[in-house]
Amino acid sequence: MKLSTFLVFGALMITGAHLQAQGLLQSITTPEKAVAVVNQSMEGTWLSEIRPAGLPASAPPILNLVTFNSNGTLVASASDATQSVAHGVWVRVGDRKFLQTVFIFNYDASRVLTTITKARINIQMSLDGQTTKTTNEVVVMDRTGRVMATIPGGTGAAVRLSPEIPADFYEFQKVQ
Repeated sequence: MKLSTFLVFGALMITGAHLQAQGLLQSITTPEKAVAVVNQSMEGTWLSEIRPAGLPASAPPILNLVTFNSNGTLVASASDATQSVAHGVWVRVGDRKFLQTVFIFNYDASRVLTTITKARINIQMSLDGQTTKTTNEVVVMDRTGRVMATIPGGTGAAVRLSPEIPADFYEFQKVQ
């Protein structure tokens, strides 16, 4: 009897230790307070549509290709010829939330520098990390940096671009 009592007691201790460890693993984190570690970076290339404040609803948005680098810098190309390539910085400020500041030179028809634009942008990334919604404030400066206007109320949206497989991909992989 003593041996069977000892075996039962031993089995209960092992089971209890397993349940206690399982309880610890389940309770060590607080899921409703945890921040997901995926989709917490803007890194990569995005196609964005920007609607500055005051843009008529019937006007098409301004298209931009934006590449976000891992070091917090970015480069963007607008779809018209009146602007330089945009250069800027970005930082994560919360769960799928980012701030971005971009600087752009603006030219007249003769490609003479007329103004400098600084855009301050709030970014909210979707849960799947593939799209964003934005609000922006534009600061227009003259060539010396004197602020001429600050225009809040712009909006935008973007989609993350990804590699795509061409039709001959699998055949090309066989080539040596």
